[in-house]
Amino acid sequence: MHATALRCLVMVAECLSIREAAERLHISPSAVSRQIQKVEDRLGTRLFKRDRNGTHLTEAGRLAVQHARDTLSGYERLHGDIRNLSGMVSGLVTIATLNSLTVKFLPELISRIADQHSEITFRVVACDPMEVSQQVAACSADFGLTFNAVDAKGIKVLQDMPCPIEVIMRPDHPLALEKRLTLDQCSGQRLIYQENSGPMRLFLGEDLEKFQHLHLPVLTSNSLTLLKNLLLRGTGLAFYTRLAFAEELAEGRLIAVPLVCERAASIYLNLITSPRAVPKAASRLVSRTLKQALEQFAVDFGKNNDVS
Repeated sequence: MHATALRCLVMVAECLSIREAAERLHISPSAVSRQIQKVEDRLGTRLFKRDRNGTHLTEAGRLAVQHARDTLSGYERLHGDIRNLSGMVSGLVTIATLNSLTVKFLPELISRIADQHSEITFRVVACDPMEVSQQVAACSADFGLTFNAVDAKGIKVLQDMPCPIEVIMRPDHPLALEKRLTLDQCSGQRLIYQENSGPMRLFLGEDLEKFQHLHLPVLTSNSLTLLKNLLLRGTGLAFYTRLAFAEELAEGRLIAVPLVCERAASIYLNLITSPRAVPKAASRLVSRTLKQALEQFAVDFGKNNDVS
């Protein structure tokens, strides 16, 4: 099957929407539909079924999508290996990640790799923690950065680091001098909440989720930019990991105080891949760089923790 048709098939399987797949592929929805129809005609069966609950893969569709992923991955690997014969590392590397890592960590890492290896290209997809694991298990992403993925099926953990939910605030906040904070101590303060999806609630723990239901915030939002700007203005405090605030913490514009909450303290950031993935030269290089960057990130977190 033609590479364009394979890419359309994989993207529609990921999005379960012709329109969204077309947007990601930068082509028209009708062009995507034609490619899917072409594959279905060639195979003589339906690959997708549509009902009141949306679009779903048929059993034949699952087989076809797996073949498409394997074929595209094999081609990328071949292309990279041929380029490597001339000493040049090349290829596409896809990373599924938590949104908070798109603020500082990944931009710095990708920029560093791009400066040294211009033939490596990246596709980065920000999604919730459970979806990161699902994309990696399905080989839709070469690597994933997510929380507590140790028990997820179809993934292998390459690296991890402690990443607890803490209390983020300005250094002049009334609670800033505390070594640790309980939820009761935070109850009389102005609060800023992240708008949590269903999967993210699994990481909060019952105590923190119950607290958020009982105490009205100044703001609830899924915008990291808005949340960060309000924290910097001293509008309130937030329960969050340090991932999105690495720069502000290093500069002392914000601080993170440990939260006395067992579930919130037991969160780890995991770098994951699929054990079924066949390594490409580009992915091997990115893997090494990701591991080194996470090790340094953990060291920096420790330094910031000494300050707070």
